[in-house]
Amino acid sequence: MDSRRSSVSDEEERLKVIINANLTKLEKIQEEGVHIITTTNEWIKEIQPSKWNYKVSQYNNDSNSDKLREFCKKGIDQAIREEEICRTIIKDIDKLTARYSMIKDHQTPQTTMVDDVNSKRKRQREESVGSSKIKKHKNGSNIIKSGSLVAAKQPKNKDVEENWILATVVSYKQELRQYEVEDADRDESSNRPGERFVVPAKNVMAIPKPADIRSSQEFTQSTTVLALYPGTTCFYKAAVVLSPNRLSQSSQRTYLLTFEDDDNAQRHVDIQYVLEKPPDMK
Repeated sequence: MDSRRSSVSDEEERLKVIINANLTKLEKIQEEGVHIITTTNEWIKEIQPSKWNYKVSQYNNDSNSDKLREFCKKGIDQAIREEEICRTIIKDIDKLTARYSMIKDHQTPQTTMVDDVNSKRKRQREESVGSSKIKKHKNGSNIIKSGSLVAAKQPKNKDVEENWILATVVSYKQELRQYEVEDADRDESSNRPGERFVVPAKNVMAIPKPADIRSSQEFTQSTTVLALYPGTTCFYKAAVVLSPNRLSQSSQRTYLLTFEDDDNAQRHVDIQYVLEKPPDMK
């Protein structure tokens, strides 16, 4: 596995550790608040009722007013610290939620036009990669339209291991038979789009719509596939444990897979993100 999967999971784990630590601090600060209130109430009970009957001007000069101010100051300080740590916790939770949302957004197929009468016939001619967004290359292969989600093999100058990642097609260079694609992994700090790079057409695989994948096209048990690892924008080699038609999934069609170098853990992956293993993949 490359560092992309581990970097995503490491950052999520780091945020979880920070959040848990701050929740513990918050609990202690709240306990301080309870102690301050209890101590103040006990002190008030000890004060002779007659001392509280002074006129305002007399009360302000009473030593008890200084004691009361001290309690109030401690209470205000405790409240400020409680507010600050609550804001920090909320900020970190928002960061963690944003990371999950980012991945989920990348794993949501892009909306296309409603199928017309001819689309039904077209889907019957489609291969498992789907063809609602594609036309033919001159050499007979399919051109994937701009804006489509794809799996793209990174060039060696960008990734020495040449791993496959989730990307979006920017354009197709007909004369060179190359695609310009944009990495789906955005820069979280600046929210800028992912890096763009050019790859040969053979190193780009279309992400089909789930509705375009017929049950007869599903990969069978033990088949080696290329699949999107959950929670990341990276594709890795995996083996099919159960296909969607063997799983009792009512709302979403998923594969049950085991990924290479993943301690035999079984993971669910949406059907559209499970692709045929590239011929040159070992």
